[in-house]
Amino acid sequence: MTAEAVFARLRRRPFVAFRIHLSGGNYYDVLHPEMMFVSKSGITLAIYDSNPSPEQIPAREVLISFLHVTSTEDLPAPNRAAG
Repeated sequence: MTAEAVFARLRRRPFVAFRIHLSGGNYYDVLHPEMMFVSKSGITLAIYDSNPSPEQIPAREVLISFLHVTSTEDLPAPNRAAG
């Protein structure tokens, strides 16, 4: 997968949460565009202890090489209660 392909997902408006799958079988959910930083050399992904929010500081980060990204997929939209 290329930097441009991953970066395009972050620029989608409205943003759609997605899962990134890695060659080792691991995966990470990207629930907000500010969780991920994309550069030409790889991805830095913020990991939170709970659901991310703008005022929360990530617990840690993972560095991902594009060589290990096998696919991405949209996550289902969260159900919103009416009323």
